Amino acid sequence: MDVREVRERINLWIYDSKPKVLAVLSGMNILVSLMSIGILIYYYGFSLTNEQKEFTFHLIQVSFGFYVFRYLIKVFYDFDPFTFIKRNWFETIIFGLLLLEGIAYNIFGTLLIEPLFTSFGFKNFADFSTIFVQLFIFVILLNNVFKQRNFRPWARMHPGWLFTFSIMGMTLIGAGLLMLPEMSTIKGGIAFPDAVFTAMSSVSVTGLSTVDISSALTFKGQMVVLVMIKLGGLNTIAFGALMLVVAKFGVGIKYHEVIEDFVNKDSILKAQSMLAKIVIWASTIELVGTILLFFSFGNQGIFSSTGDRMFYSLFHGVSAFNNAGLSIFPNGMMNPDVINNQFSHSIVLILFFLGGFGMIYVFDLFEWKKVRERFKYPWKSIDFGTKVSLYFTLALLLLGAVVFFIFEYYNTLDGNSVGKNILFSLYQSMTTRNAGFNVVETAKLSLPVMIIFLFLMFIGASSGSAGGGIRTSTFAIMWASLLSTIRGKKNTELFKRTIANDLVLKAYAVFLFFVVGNIVGPFALVITESDLLSLGKYDFMDLVFEHVSAASTVGLSTGLTPELSTGGKFVLIIAMFIGRVGTLTVAYLVGTRVISTKYKYPEGHTMVG
Repeated sequence: MDVREVRERINLWIYDSKPKVLAVLSGMNILVSLMSIGILIYYYGFSLTNEQKEFTFHLIQVSFGFYVFRYLIKVFYDFDPFTFIKRNWFETIIFGLLLLEGIAYNIFGTLLIEPLFTSFGFKNFADFSTIFVQLFIFVILLNNVFKQRNFRPWARMHPGWLFTFSIMGMTLIGAGLLMLPEMSTIKGGIAFPDAVFTAMSSVSVTGLSTVDISSALTFKGQMVVLVMIKLGGLNTIAFGALMLVVAKFGVGIKYHEVIEDFVNKDSILKAQSMLAKIVIWASTIELVGTILLFFSFGNQGIFSSTGDRMFYSLFHGVSAFNNAGLSIFPNGMMNPDVINNQFSHSIVLILFFLGGFGMIYVFDLFEWKKVRERFKYPWKSIDFGTKVSLYFTLALLLLGAVVFFIFEYYNTLDGNSVGKNILFSLYQSMTTRNAGFNVVETAKLSLPVMIIFLFLMFIGASSGSAGGGIRTSTFAIMWASLLSTIRGKKNTELFKRTIANDLVLKAYAVFLFFVVGNIVGPFALVITESDLLSLGKYDFMDLVFEHVSAASTVGLSTGLTPELSTGGKFVLIIAMFIGRVGTLTVAYLVGTRVISTKYKYPEGHTMVG
């Protein structure tokens, strides 16, 4: 009797019991997953005694044992185990790592990964070991959620609502975690308004903060912020591709126009590969940025500990690429151990650019297949959308840098070398459009620079990127429309292409919504911050700057944020939320769609200008 015949006998034996066993296993999986989430919150969110930690870790081992048992049962009850292993390769890898680390920990009392990290200088790796252990559970939980692939109930929902609920959900969960005692150094934990503000700023990758996250948050709290930045940025960049994958499961064709606002229309036919590509490229860029920052920081001052240096590198690599603008350095990027490190600033500047450029355009510009194709066929050029993003990004970058260099040379840049001032000018110009890191004190900027910075923040980053604002594509279409009108052309033209009228109207709609939002917001701040204004420390310009920064998800501040009243904090929370979701998306959700567009009223005429 060969192996195949033995397997056939086993299949016949388990045939009747398979549905019941798998159903029981699925129910137990839900219970264990919920228990694991509770353990994570309890373990990291509260101060525990040694006995409580030991008991909690035993529960972790139980959950580990269940996941190992569950995987083996699934393999056993599959009629073709080898095909199951190949088909579920990711789960198999996690199972293998889980089994190896579990054996190593129970026999040798340490994880297999520990010697690798201690060889790099992580002397206190034991403090981080539980994070790696819990990371296995977190990955397993995510795999369990997405393994179901039951997208149909969500597919019937308006994509705008899905995006909105995802932002709201992550914010509320993040705020709840930040309020736990062990997440902050504040006695009694972070207050609810500050927790929601910090969570919204992280998820919307804005960068404003009512508390100093470098001192007010513990390592655990900073880890929560880091995860929120990563998930918030990835949600924004990859949402369109994700929705196009979901569209295959039944989303109505009437929603495709809304989905296309999140991603390039040409990506519809390759949505699944596009989603995977976005995640891989974004993670790779962050990893490379983290490694480069690790070596650029050196080992002096706050970087003397290898573990701290690695976490600083990881946090700022992710924060920079996602244009979050949040820093855990004391005094941010102006920290004495960082401010003169021009190599680090150059790396961060490149991460800013790539994160705010738009992943679809990054693929078109840097993907080897596209580069090789352009070399082989010189007549081929980059896509129209890439041209818009690239040329207008560079033009706005140079405009901001030149204005900053001229007006700040004898002000905030005084005493630096010319080369350093050029780098700082480019850095501030880029960070003003989308990122929020600063290397000079924003409150000391001259009025002309403040005005040009307001303009740059208002425009923001490119479509499909982690940045905010009306986006460079909106500004480009409006600029082209202006030039076409002045020259008496019937069509809007840009880079020898005709822009469809519906795109022009959509661009002006985004612009007007953004203008109205940045009128209503400062008006509300004048009311909520009347006491602050009466003290004379801040003026109306500071309120406008703060609100435009929040609405454009930039994160620059003149120092007003920590002193905001509770009402002012929620005004900016709303501004960050709308700025992240998008004004046009909000309009789609609250507006009433007409039943038919196949009609036309008699023409009306009035004077313009």
